[in-house]
Amino acid sequence: MELKRLRSDKKWTQAFAAREIGIQQSYLSKLENGQFIPSPEVLEKLSSCYGISFNEYLPASPIKAAQTPKLAIVCTLMLILAITVWLCAHYEIFYPETYFTYQAKLDDFLAFNVSQQYQGERFIEGDVTYQIVGERQVSRIENRILVVASVVCILISIVTALFTQRHRFINL
Repeated sequence: MELKRLRSDKKWTQAFAAREIGIQQSYLSKLENGQFIPSPEVLEKLSSCYGISFNEYLPASPIKAAQTPKLAIVCTLMLILAITVWLCAHYEIFYPETYFTYQAKLDDFLAFNVSQQYQGERFIEGDVTYQIVGERQVSRIENRILVVASVVCILISIVTALFTQRHRFINL
């Protein structure tokens, strides 16, 4: 796009051309030197003043075209991270919590020992022998928070990806 050439073909000074277009002379100078990309409104004014269409000289949408692949990459990475966190929270990899219940029976004596550490099928504490009777998985609050946060991130990434695709189709 040669704005200088178009202006000189009409034998206009920069000041006169700026008045005709309806913009400041300094802004026209920066447009002519390629320092700025004109807005759609200024493009319309330039088109009507010079009598040609500038749409073929400009990229369709330089900012949106650059942001769309980055947004897709961010959405994909966010989705992968959220699914990974959800799996880790669901299978309690970060915050496991297992309680083991041991029972000791000696004549009329009955005792239970609940421990977070596995001490084998049988263990002896003092003169009492305990035998494992069960284990129980307990869901910690941290795991539940991670599940909720990861589901929110999954939904945000899916909605953003769908919005980006819809926006891309609208612009075609």
